[in-house]
Amino acid sequence: MSENSISNPWPEYPALTFRPIQKDADYAQMLSIVIASDKADQVNWNPSLEGIKHWCASSSRFDPARDLLLASVLNASGESTEVGFSRLTWYTGAGDTRIYDQTCYLHPDWRKDGLWPAMVRQNESRLREMAARQSFFFSRFYQGWATETQVTWIAALESESYQAVRHFNNMLYRLGEVPRCPVPNGLEIRPVQPEQYHRIWEAQREVVLVLFEVVMENWTEDGYERWLKNPSHTPQFWQVAWDGDQVAGMVLCRIDEAENKEMGRKRGYTEHVFVRQPWRKRGLARALLARGLQVLKDQGMQEAELGVDTENESGAHGFYQRMGYQAFSTDIWFRKPME
Repeated sequence: MSENSISNPWPEYPALTFRPIQKDADYAQMLSIVIASDKADQVNWNPSLEGIKHWCASSSRFDPARDLLLASVLNASGESTEVGFSRLTWYTGAGDTRIYDQTCYLHPDWRKDGLWPAMVRQNESRLREMAARQSFFFSRFYQGWATETQVTWIAALESESYQAVRHFNNMLYRLGEVPRCPVPNGLEIRPVQPEQYHRIWEAQREVVLVLFEVVMENWTEDGYERWLKNPSHTPQFWQVAWDGDQVAGMVLCRIDEAENKEMGRKRGYTEHVFVRQPWRKRGLARALLARGLQVLKDQGMQEAELGVDTENESGAHGFYQRMGYQAFSTDIWFRKPME
């Protein structure tokens, strides 16, 4: 066992050990685990080595030397083999709830040996240590996220008393005929200019802060600077409605050309669809979304994707269905109260 290995608290799995990341070669091992895992679970992430490194880069809420755990077992020759890993972090959710989140992968060859529940328990132990270093919050939860096809991971979470608390549908619109919806009187959709970015971000922040999936730390002024640098932004495709100098609503459309090339498809995204309270019930959301779909079609896209909280109190899921979007997969949020 390495000097930096973490002692194994689970005697029923004597060959299972955990250690922090130690060298660049560990990232390559992590990539191979993700690829095998995604293939077994029918998940289309298509990660790269650089993508894994970027995902595991140090941030204010994640220290890879402390919050990235590699799980190893002893093979028949007595050699240690990495079979899985966990990425641990935290954030503040809606209602001053502190969420301690785990993303956990286990190679499919090892999923029948009861190792995944043991990894979840080890993750919880480290997440409790993380919580002990922080100020007390009114409610604290462990969290795990899963796509519906990740049945073994879901079973591991449920075996450790996690419960599904929210479902998100990923939906597609086939870009054939796009509806024509007029913009309500008194409002104007015009090309986005750089000097308008902060007002757009502030309007988005106002709506996002009440959502279940909010990450409060993303919506500070420091968060704005990170938002500005987001490489996925394509503001030339954004549809923003204005009432004078006030943002009334928006659809932040984007196209990821590299992803489309890799996946062999022509897909755009209609994301962050919302209308601010004073301008609701006038057909603005429908007009914005129709404009966004037309923009994507004009760029040669064949389909548009969005994700929606099926339990969102605004009725957004039903609205997208009426617009012609169809669900193709479901993501599930699992939570468990922290002791």
